Formats: sequence, structure tokens, C-alpha cells
Amino acid sequence: METLRNLLLYGGVEPDVYRNCRDELRKENKAKLVFFLSIAILFLLIAMMICCMVKSLAGGFISYIGALAGCLALLCVTQSFPDEYMVLTICADGFLALCYLLGIYLGCFIYADQPATCFHILAVVLPMLFTRPALWNILRTALYEGFFVCCVVAFKPPEVAAMDLMDAGLFGLMACLVSTYYVRALTDNVVARCKLKVIAETDLNTQIPNRNAYENHMHEYPLRCANSLSCVYVDVNGLHELNNTKGHDAGDVMLKIVAQEMAKIFGRKDTYRIGGDEFVAFVVDTDLRHVREMMQTLEQAVEAHGYSVAVGCATCSAGGIQIEALIKQAETRMYDAKDEHYRSRGIQHG
Repeated sequence: METLRNLLLYGGVEPDVYRNCRDELRKENKAKLVFFLSIAILFLLIAMMICCMVKSLAGGFISYIGALAGCLALLCVTQSFPDEYMVLTICADGFLALCYLLGIYLGCFIYADQPATCFHILAVVLPMLFTRPALWNILRTALYEGFFVCCVVAFKPPEVAAMDLMDAGLFGLMACLVSTYYVRALTDNVVARCKLKVIAETDLNTQIPNRNAYENHMHEYPLRCANSLSCVYVDVNGLHELNNTKGHDAGDVMLKIVAQEMAKIFGRKDTYRIGGDEFVAFVVDTDLRHVREMMQTLEQAVEAHGYSVAVGCATCSAGGIQIEALIKQAETRMYDAKDEHYRSRGIQHG
């Protein structure tokens, strides 16, 4: 039962693994949605041109115009809300509904005297367009196949209806089986990519995101903030001296403690080790007073372990944030704090 549940709800993988890859799946589905909408718009334009040239196919012209208008509207909404998961999900479902309904309309009303081959092809292909739980694909297939059967019985000639009813059962079953295992293969592929990405973007010593992750994600932060973005730049004091006196294992322990405390305060996903003893954290939509309290909490937590850090911070209001300049400003203030740390102890620091 557990295997079946995972197959239907989580693409054949464990629930925790699926949840960890959810962001990657959403990104992939978003890219697919834009691509398929663009392809559909191009196809519909070509179909409309053919309808104008071939009189026997002119009956589908109005339906193509309606479908084209729907695809254009969905593409505009998708581009207007690129980071809204629920909006993108509704747009994807709307696109699939448009395709199913177009196939039903053409097969049962415009070309009612012919087998609805177009709909049967769509019934098999559409569930495989997006990486979604197999159960939803099965339920959606059953819904539209049921609606198609009702339309066939009500509107198609008996001699054609018999063939369409048989095809509906065969192609519906095929759609459920093929899409379930195809989605499983897609999910396995995404999971494998996520695992490789985690390995590539995780610092082996501290187990927080590394410089690769920092460079890959730093430009996303200005897009995430609605009010302000703060950059907290941290440098560990005395790491070089500790390595020389007590060995690199002791230095590694120091770095792990600093990383753990930063992850607790700023969140693991927003904390990065970018160099030997340097860390960066980003704080989104938090007022400067609270950010400074977080910095003070970090300094006190590290000092409780017998270590110290130099911390610098820079904040910028949303709109026109230059992320490199923000980081550089935080780094400069960190070096000022580091110089003050050594100067207050009468230590010459180069």
C-alpha cells in the first residue's frame, strides 16, 4: 500500500524526498507551461490559416479563435505572476482544460460524423506534459473521458459513437498507465538532479550552502523582497591563529559552531559560507533594528563558545537594489569591525 501511495501521490519516491524537490518540480513545470502555451499559440495560428485555405475544415475556425484567446490570456497571467505557485497551477490546469475541451468540441460537434481521433491523442499526451502527482492525472483523465462519453452518446451518430466509446475506454486506460510511469521517470530525474545540486551547493565541513549556492542564488534576493534587503557579512576572528596553535581540526570545530549559530538565527537557506572564514547571510523584509538585534544575538552566541566574529551589515530598500554593491558595503563594515576588534586588544592585524 505504501508503494502504491508513493506512486500515486509522490511520483514513486518517499514523501520527504518529494517535498525536498518540490521547488525544483515547480520551476520545471513553470518552464514547461510557458513552452507549451507558446507551442499551442503557434499551432492554433497555423490551424486558423489552414481553415481559411481549406473550406472543408472551416468549421473549426471559431473554436481555434477561442482557444487562442484562452492561451494568450494564460500566457499573460503566467508572465505577470512568475513566482505565484497557485496562479501557475491554475494556469496549467486551465491550459489542460482548454486542450481537452477543444478536442471534445471538434470531435463531437464540428466533425461529429468522424471518429474523434484528435481527442484520443490529447487524452494520452496531456497527462504527461507536467510533472504532477499521478492521482490527479488519473482523476482528470476520468473526468474528461466521462464528459467525452456523455457528449458522444448525446450528439454523435450511433455508427461512429460505438467506435469512439471503445476508443475512450482503451485510450483512457492507456493514458492513466503511461502517464503514471512517465511521471515516475520524470520525478526520478528531478530527484537525481536535486541530490546532485545539494552535493554541489553544500559546504562539506559546516553543512550549510557554499559559495556555489551563494553565486547561484544571490541575484534572487532583490526579487524576493517587498520592503528591504539586508546583507550580513561575517568573518571569524582568530581562525588562522587557532589553526596554527591547535590544528585544523580545532579550526573546523570553530567554523561549524559559527555556521550552526548563523543558521539558527538567519535560517540555513539564507546563510552561506563563501570563503575560508567568511560567511554571508541575507535577511528579507526585516527592519534594520531587528537585523542588528540578530547580529548581536549571533555575536553573543559565538562568544558563549569561546570564539568571536566580526560582523558588518548593509541594508537597502526594495527597488533598484544592486546586490553586489550591497554585499561590498556589508563587507567593508565587517572589516571595520574586525580592525576594531584587534585594535581594542592591542593586536597588530594586517
